[in-house]
Amino acid sequence: MRIRNIIVLACLVCAGALRGVYAFDVTSVNLHLYLSGLKQARAPVVLEGHLILSAAGSYRFVGAAFSYEDWRSVHAFEMNRYGVFVLAVPLPYGEATAVRYRLVLDGLWAADPANPATERDLSTGAAMSLVALPRRPRTVLGVWDPVGEGGASFFFRGAPGQRITVAGTFNGWDPFIHELEERSPGEYELWLDLPAGEHQYVFMYRGERIADPLNTKLLYGKDGRPVSALTIAAAD
Repeated sequence: MRIRNIIVLACLVCAGALRGVYAFDVTSVNLHLYLSGLKQARAPVVLEGHLILSAAGSYRFVGAAFSYEDWRSVHAFEMNRYGVFVLAVPLPYGEATAVRYRLVLDGLWAADPANPATERDLSTGAAMSLVALPRRPRTVLGVWDPVGEGGASFFFRGAPGQRITVAGTFNGWDPFIHELEERSPGEYELWLDLPAGEHQYVFMYRGERIADPLNTKLLYGKDGRPVSALTIAAAD
C-alpha cells in the first residue's frame, strides 16, 4: 500500500509540473489540445470564441497587440511542448470585422510571418497583419454593460418555459432571489444594478449550478466547482 501511495504521489507531482509548463489560460479542453498540439506556426484561426495566433523561432519573447484595443496592450504568447509560441485571445464583442495586429518579437514590432494577409500603415509605412473576426453578439452572460450604467446584463439560453435564476456574491448565493425573464422562447435576460468591484456568480438551471459558458473569466470555489466572475468598473 505504501509503494502504491508513493507512485500515485509521484504521478501527481509530475502532472503538476507539466501543468506549470503547458497550462494555457483557457477553459476549453478542445482549445487546450489545439494549443498544445501545434507543431509549427500557422495562419490565424478562430476556435471556440478565441483568435489563435502562433509563431516559431528562437525568440525569448513573443507578444501581440491589436487595433481594436488601440495597441494599448501586448498579449504574451506561451511556448507549447513543441517549442511553438501560441496565444488564444477571446474574440471582441461586436459585428464581424477585419482587425489589424502586430507581433512583438524580442522587442521588435513585426507583421505575423505565418499570416500572408498584410497591409502597410500609410503614416508610418509599418507592415501590419490582417485577420477577419466573426460576429460575436453582445448578449453575453454577465460581462457586458450595454448602457454604461455600472450594472450587469445577464443572458441565458436554454429550453423554453424554464425558471432560470442567478446566484452570486451579490445576493449571498441565494438561488431564488433573482430570476431571469424569458424575453423570447429559450432566451432569458436580467439586468442588475451592481456596485463596483468583482462579483462571482452561477446560473441555476434545472436544479444545477452552471457557470456562464460565454464568460471567459472562470474561477473555482473552495468546493472545486467552477464559478464565473465579472468586474463592474467604478463610476468616473
